[in-house]
Amino acid sequence: MQSSGRSLFPKARVDALSDGIFAFAMTLLVLDIRLPDDLPLTSAAELTAHLVSLSHQMLTYVISFFVLGAFWRSGIEIRPTSERVDRHTVRLALLFLFFVTTVPFSSGLVGRYGGLAPAVVVYAGNMTMLAVLTIAIRYLDVEPRHRSLRGAAGGVLPLFIATAILSVLISAVAPRQAMYAYLLTGLARLPFWPRGGYGAVD
Repeated sequence: MQSSGRSLFPKARVDALSDGIFAFAMTLLVLDIRLPDDLPLTSAAELTAHLVSLSHQMLTYVISFFVLGAFWRSGIEIRPTSERVDRHTVRLALLFLFFVTTVPFSSGLVGRYGGLAPAVVVYAGNMTMLAVLTIAIRYLDVEPRHRSLRGAAGGVLPLFIATAILSVLISAVAPRQAMYAYLLTGLARLPFWPRGGYGAVD
């Protein structure tokens, strides 16, 4: 990445903060999957039924965990080779990490209230912001003469944004099924799917 000639910051510090926030956010996700402490259980069948009732929360957890994992992986694949980053990248990185920290909230919200469209919309908005900010950071992570929005977006991020929008549309008629839209991102693993110009979230 080209520096602005002004304020520069150690890339290692930015990466350390990023790794810590990702680790913390990914750990918090699982805390929302739990049975009430005062749940009366008298048989194995009742316990099994209650565990099955957590399936929607488990689906949300799995999606959110691997989405965060994909964004973290993308970050370590596309970081610039220089040891310092400029203030614009730091600002974008902090904004991106802010939305990473909100994933446990939006994930818990849609896990508990996935039958209500507003919960799906909040989650989709969170996911979309992560994708858009990733595109912006990727755009700045290459030399100006090589920058392109198409290259920054790659083949996966537009698909991810599209699935978020699709989930919102589905929530208008069948909120409980809206989260399944994110499974379509698996299409990006097919050999014919375009990978983009420089790196991809996969």
